Amino acid sequence: MLSSLLERRSVRRFKPKPVSKKLLNVMIRAGQRAPTSCGTQFYSLIEISDVRKRKAIIKITGRNRALESAPVWIFVCCDAARPAMMFQMLKIDWHLGELTRLIHGLIDASLAAENMVTAAELLGLSSVFTIYHWKALREISRLLRLPAGVLPVLLLCIGYPDEKPPLRPRLSTGTIHHENRYRLPTRQMLLRDYVKSNRSLVRMSYFGGDVRDLAQHWQRKFRTEEMVSREKKLRMELRRLGFLPSKL
Repeated sequence: MLSSLLERRSVRRFKPKPVSKKLLNVMIRAGQRAPTSCGTQFYSLIEISDVRKRKAIIKITGRNRALESAPVWIFVCCDAARPAMMFQMLKIDWHLGELTRLIHGLIDASLAAENMVTAAELLGLSSVFTIYHWKALREISRLLRLPAGVLPVLLLCIGYPDEKPPLRPRLSTGTIHHENRYRLPTRQMLLRDYVKSNRSLVRMSYFGGDVRDLAQHWQRKFRTEEMVSREKKLRMELRRLGFLPSKL
């Protein structure tokens, strides 16, 4: 199992081989065994098996290799609607503020998703997390008929791998591991990590088009004008779905 974790890689090209319901149920059960806040399970898993709905999602989010080839699609959602319904049914004194919903939901949903990915690896499957739908939360929410209190965090693609990409580089352990207190890394440490990662990615032919290095790649992903516009839209959608207060 340890080797599966240490050698885990995202796969974006899958074989046209279906994943059995039996294996899918094993992965879902593994997800449910993840730690959860007070046993509440602030998440829901929405499997997308309908071909027309898949086409609609691709039309909304844009074409990409993973979605077009993966036999299993699962939206991993923060879910405060179901706990609220449970608390109301039990007639207990309760309150779930917007930030509480968001924090508990993100933690629970992420832990469940990672358990599912680990189970998939142990079953001979591969996976990739996608977040393309965040660009169109309103449209995706309507398509999935999500009530207030439910937020689609991740779209998990699972299937039998049709590629074996190289392991992508990570920062050195010393950069991310702190003891007893937080310390920003030195500029020399960051530069060393950057140069090592960039060289590795260049050797893998990771970059395409006019992107030559990791700095350009990050700039395209986090360009100021685009990110400011995206954040404004995201705040509006999070408020509409009940995961962000109208005023902070």
